[in-house]
Amino acid sequence: MAETKYNLIEVGNGVPVKAWTKGVKLEDEARKQLLNVAQLPIVYKWVAAMPDVHWGIGATVGSVIPTKGAIIPAAVGVDIGCFTGDTLIPLLDGKSYTIRELAEAGKEIIVYSCTESGKVVAAKATAMKTRSQAPLVKVILDNGQEIRCTPDHRFMLRDGSYEEAACLLSGTSLMPLYRQIDREGYVRVLQNYSEHWQRVHWMVARAGLLGPIPRFDKQKTVIHHKNFNEADNRPENLQFMGAADHSSYHRHLVDRNQHWQSPEFEEKRKRALSQIAQTEEGYRYLADRGTANILRYMEERPDHFKQSVAGNGQRGKDHLIAYNKSERGRLKSKEIAHRFYACEACGEKVRSGFGIHNHRRWKHGYNHKVVAIIPLEESEDVYCLTVPEYHNFAIEAGVFVHNCGMMAVQTTLNASQLPDNLRKIRRAIEKAIPHGRTDHGGRRDKGAWGEIPRRQIGVWRQLEIGYKAITEKYPKLDRGNHVNHLGTLGTGNHFIELCLDESDQVWFMLHSGSRGVGNRIGTFFIELAKNDMRAHLANLPDKDLAYFNEGTEHFDDYVEAVSWAQEFAMYNRKLMMEQLIDAVTDSGEVPEFATTEAVVNCHHNYVERETHYGEEVFVTRKGAVRARLGDMGIIPGSMGAQSFIVRGLGNPESFESCSHGAGRAMSRNEAKRRFTTDDQEKATAGVECRKDEDVIDEIPMAYKPIEDVMRAQSDLVEIVYTLKQVVCVKG
Repeated sequence: MAETKYNLIEVGNGVPVKAWTKGVKLEDEARKQLLNVAQLPIVYKWVAAMPDVHWGIGATVGSVIPTKGAIIPAAVGVDIGCFTGDTLIPLLDGKSYTIRELAEAGKEIIVYSCTESGKVVAAKATAMKTRSQAPLVKVILDNGQEIRCTPDHRFMLRDGSYEEAACLLSGTSLMPLYRQIDREGYVRVLQNYSEHWQRVHWMVARAGLLGPIPRFDKQKTVIHHKNFNEADNRPENLQFMGAADHSSYHRHLVDRNQHWQSPEFEEKRKRALSQIAQTEEGYRYLADRGTANILRYMEERPDHFKQSVAGNGQRGKDHLIAYNKSERGRLKSKEIAHRFYACEACGEKVRSGFGIHNHRRWKHGYNHKVVAIIPLEESEDVYCLTVPEYHNFAIEAGVFVHNCGMMAVQTTLNASQLPDNLRKIRRAIEKAIPHGRTDHGGRRDKGAWGEIPRRQIGVWRQLEIGYKAITEKYPKLDRGNHVNHLGTLGTGNHFIELCLDESDQVWFMLHSGSRGVGNRIGTFFIELAKNDMRAHLANLPDKDLAYFNEGTEHFDDYVEAVSWAQEFAMYNRKLMMEQLIDAVTDSGEVPEFATTEAVVNCHHNYVERETHYGEEVFVTRKGAVRARLGDMGIIPGSMGAQSFIVRGLGNPESFESCSHGAGRAMSRNEAKRRFTTDDQEKATAGVECRKDEDVIDEIPMAYKPIEDVMRAQSDLVEIVYTLKQVVCVKG
């Protein structure tokens, strides 16, 4: 049996603790907190401790706590969201499913995805629920489709870039997905980059999902649908064959079933076909099928076809000339030339085949366009897909959207394009993004309205509906400084960094959360939980572990409030990233640059309803990151240490989680007592950052060695990029 990567800690009157701390110190205070949590009657199976685990309020930072029917507010923070559960996702099996169904099934699926150039491809994906009771907007398209999603979800534009739903404008062209069934019953997609239609089974093959494309001696390579359903293009339903072998296989099936060739069956078949042909739809269906059969026959048995039709042209020439000159023939030609076709983008009917082609090309440019964006007052649970390779997927409405993605963005800048002295860039960032101690929303607050870009006003209005609903019920939560903290960094372990990866590519990375308003929500509901459990507090190992039982009013109110805080935190990071990009651009220190599709937005303080070991549980990740198979995440080191962009391995024993950083090795006060500014300067040599006494508590030696932390969780994640910071901004 393979050796486990975790240390198993038995708990006498509770569930065990599985701690991924081999080679990493587990402090006595953190160990005690883990044991306290493990004694709660609501904990499911075991508590998982990540290698960065350290003391926190109530529960350790760096722990994963699965619970049944209850939530512990002291162990909860924030996350993100995407589409409502009824959103339809087209899969390559030829059917569409609600995103909720896909998340509940928990299986890997194959979706339509798209490259930046507009090439439609097949890609592997997984679905998951991302947040409860999220605020929504409605996106209306010119094809009549309506999409309900969170305001932050990014849609793919026709030029391959992305824009958030709340920022889309009327007339914006989106990257479309056009599909059709061809004459032979095969599904085809329009390749936006070339304007040519491609059969989906060959699209799957070209994506490498069937393995290498083989050659067959003196035969054309074809793809066989094992279940004879040409619309089912799942990789497991497709098989490469030689064209002659494929034809022989189908004839063999017919020969084996003599009933298909019996007089009784033939008579029944003719009667059924005659009945079908009496209807307009049936006649059209049989005509299309007959055409497809003839074309297949011509392709698969060309010699026999040539022999069968030898002389047909000569025999039919006189008849065809006569027909074309007849009144009936002229009427038919006129009818074809004036036939109307419905545009799949806007529904408009356009005359003639040439007309519909030109209409699509010049009016739409092969795009769906946005008609309107409408904020909604309702909120719902939301879901998304993870598409590791392409980071986007198509929805049934016929457009491509970004998948879910601490926030890190790769840029097109290279290390050689950075100046030798990075101080001006750091100063530009510090000026653009409020950071450090604030005035708690007062007039001297560095994040107050006058110093924040006006575009944040619209962001706050998106959040205001939900905030009013919460504060009307709990007025003590409304202290008026909520909006002032949008786009601000804060203090402590929050940071903004410029990093280099192994290829000397420049990354922007930041870490922050829901700021003062999120802290108020957490503190308020922790005390509320204590009041609700006052009669039972003596039975708890720690009063901060008071919890809300599912089904109670305060449970529902807490879920609503913390979901709103998640939205706030997401927007806070997004606004700071925008300010960061603008600050570096406007510094005049670097050439013009862009961001790439390597974007990660990972969250490490939240609770979510998930299914583990066949049961539905609440999973609280306090200072931990979700690491499902294929999930992208960030594990930052301390100032002066490496950071890592990782991909989840989906380890079930950690409840599909990993660490969110290095984890503190000592308290802030202890770090300030033990180290000096000289120590700070040596530890951060080569990094453009503050090196004064106010940031000594963030010195690298105050954290666990990130290399040890990564080794301890090699069964939880794989490293995709290794980053080394060159600029670091701290509050």
